[in-house]
Amino acid sequence: MAGSRSPSDEVSDAARWWRAYALAEGDQVDELRRLAAAGDDHARRQLASWLSDRAFPYGGPDLAKLDEAIEVIRPLADAGDDVAELWLARWLADSDRLDELRQRADRGRYHAGRLLARSLAGHDLLGELRRRADSGSYHAWRELVKRLADRDMDEELGELITSADADTRLQIFDAVGGSPPGMKALRVFADAGHKASQRHLGRLLAREGRLDELGQRADNGDEYARHLLEEALRDS
Repeated sequence: MAGSRSPSDEVSDAARWWRAYALAEGDQVDELRRLAAAGDDHARRQLASWLSDRAFPYGGPDLAKLDEAIEVIRPLADAGDDVAELWLARWLADSDRLDELRQRADRGRYHAGRLLARSLAGHDLLGELRRRADSGSYHAWRELVKRLADRDMDEELGELITSADADTRLQIFDAVGGSPPGMKALRVFADAGHKASQRHLGRLLAREGRLDELGQRADNGDEYARHLLEEALRDS
């Protein structure tokens, strides 16, 4: 049958995998380099993995090892290997090689798009993050929502929530992963009906004795505020 592999091919492939694995375990990196250069993809994967494992000896990256790992794994990523694509995107992000990460994301590479968005957020490049979100990048949109919440940017967060349909609003809540840390963003989420934020805000207001605001929220239909207000008045 055309395209099928013979048993001898499978045995040979398994033997190459085992050889590459044993060489990596034995730190025989020069032999791995020789085999990778000769076209052995198993050696290429093991070499890249060996290099990346040793690229973070004391927290900060060893850029020489990371650069070599990137060069070694790139051909497999370009050939469509999903694991290689993930490794490459991760290592590009770790070494702040954002230009190549952008190029790969713009070509539709899933892992590059996800890790580029995270890197842009980490570097506070919110302008580019917004542009990519506006162009339809889900990962950029999600990271933008998280960054706006983390920085308590209530006006922009409110605009996103106000313009969102019901499903997108749930995705916004999910992106933040709980109650926002800032008070202004917390109010925006509570006003939008986010239950965890309503509970958190209500407890904060009750603890600080801000019963007027708690009463306003209760009058606007916030059941958590109503319950906490009743408790506070009963205990006073």
